[in-house]
Amino acid sequence: MKQLITSSAAFAMLFAAHAASLDFRRPHVIPEPSELTYDAAVPVRMAAGLPVVVSCPDESAAAWVGRHIKDWFGVEVAVSATKEGAIGVLGDEGYTLSAKPGRIVIGANTLQGVRYAVHTLRQAAERESVGRTLKGYWLPALEIKDSPALAFRGVHLCWFTESSPAFIEHQIRLAAYYKFNYAVVESWGVFRSEKHPYLAVKDAPLTVKEAHRLAALAKDLGLTLIPQINVFGHASGARSRGGKHVTLDVRPEYQPLFEPAGGWNWCLSNPEARAVVREVVAEMHEAFDNPPFFHIGCDEADEPSCPTCRAVKPYASLVETHIREVHDMLRARGARAMMWHDMLLEKGDARWKPFYANGTKDEAAMLERLPRDIVICDWYYGSDSAGNSKDTGRSITDRYPTLEHFKGLGFDTLTCPWRERKGIAAQSRYAREKGLLGVLETVWHHFRGREFELMMTTTADAVWGNSAPAFKGRGTPFMTHWRQVGWDMGISDYLEGGYYDHTVTRDILDN
Repeated sequence: MKQLITSSAAFAMLFAAHAASLDFRRPHVIPEPSELTYDAAVPVRMAAGLPVVVSCPDESAAAWVGRHIKDWFGVEVAVSATKEGAIGVLGDEGYTLSAKPGRIVIGANTLQGVRYAVHTLRQAAERESVGRTLKGYWLPALEIKDSPALAFRGVHLCWFTESSPAFIEHQIRLAAYYKFNYAVVESWGVFRSEKHPYLAVKDAPLTVKEAHRLAALAKDLGLTLIPQINVFGHASGARSRGGKHVTLDVRPEYQPLFEPAGGWNWCLSNPEARAVVREVVAEMHEAFDNPPFFHIGCDEADEPSCPTCRAVKPYASLVETHIREVHDMLRARGARAMMWHDMLLEKGDARWKPFYANGTKDEAAMLERLPRDIVICDWYYGSDSAGNSKDTGRSITDRYPTLEHFKGLGFDTLTCPWRERKGIAAQSRYAREKGLLGVLETVWHHFRGREFELMMTTTADAVWGNSAPAFKGRGTPFMTHWRQVGWDMGISDYLEGGYYDHTVTRDILDN
């Protein structure tokens, strides 16, 4: 015991010596808080027994804080709770965070706001610069007040057959860490349906059990997972350029479920095909713990090739019936359908240039009749509303007529950018100014490397109201944040650890 006391005293003296002269850098927080002040010379040490006051009406908030501070900082703090002092002007997801020597205070109206405060606390903290191995964490004294600018702050993630379960979990954890509140998880032939197992690859990783686990994990971190399967086009469960079909390549007996021209569409004139789709949608919705939304896809479908489908005039009436059936089933389960927009705009209509329109005249007309509780996901991948694909540096005076069209018809609408940083900022600003439901950032197959970093950080900032990210170029905090959520998973594989597959990749060599 005497030796332990002596060691503790020595460490305290060493810490005091280091803390005597400090110059903390500005806390690296994503998304950038709307109000942040800090004192670069005053340390706050995350030590055992540190008083942490949680002011929140939700009685579970204090326990959540204590549990996650122990997990993330390795110390048990003294958490006390009060229902007084919640900041009403910040809404349901806003928070305040005060860190001073010997005391941390968190204020929020909901557990969600408290979660965001602790995510911020973790990002603001750094390892103590003492010894060879980790001794603890500290951060500068600071005051933060923040709240999101949009109700729906989502990221769309694709689970391809080549994607490891660990990588998908890594993405989910990062989305929660960056204060997205929704993540769409699209299955590309990886959902192992127990009713229709032939719709997935052999030993598909997204089992019902795994979906439950991921949904619970995400919920604890403040993120709601929204499952997606495509109920019209993309029925192959694989990307068209690969020439694969998850089902038909190995199970030809199921040909009647799909259109004969490549099997890209479900065969909507076949009642059994539509029934299979509804059953899988319901099963997946249940597997993800019945979230409030379900994404049904509906983009980039082919014209019908099946003679029975072709005989239905107009074919759009069959498409509309199918969408309504899926929609009604989801509504009965307490969920809202989400769908991509492009089929609902007539291809060639000059009003929509340079935006994306892939529908027939009849498909565009059915928009007037679809239930208004469907959420329209309007995808646009340009840098600005003039259709430029590169950053021209010009001042943006954006107008998005497709978004105006859907919103004007009474649909909740999400703008869905991709990899153009300027476009992400412009579309997010438009969503904020025009009162859209929010933003759904699409990642697709660009889930590695610098592009992935820019998409995640730019969108996180933009949907919280910051169009000009504070951190640019080398030295951004992304790599640290990606590594931190990997620690939470117990990552031990070098290839699973980074957000590049290998040390030397094509995009590294090109830059």
